[in-house]
Amino acid sequence: MRTIKLEIEDSKLDIVLNIIQNLKDDVVKKYEVINEDKDQKDFIEISQKSFKKIWDNQEDSVYDRYLQV
Repeated sequence: MRTIKLEIEDSKLDIVLNIIQNLKDDVVKKYEVINEDKDQKDFIEISQKSFKKIWDNQEDSVYDRYLQV
């Protein structure tokens, strides 16, 4: 099974939901609409960059190999 993440403008959401609902039952197992406001989305994007700088460093690389599946 795969997951697809779509970012859709509010004004287009009804169109996309209509398409999903009209697919055959065995095509989409489940779907959900997640509301994220712009401020929260911007904060997450900025935080991710900082987090990546902290996490992806030489010191932590020793531990990273134990986290890989």
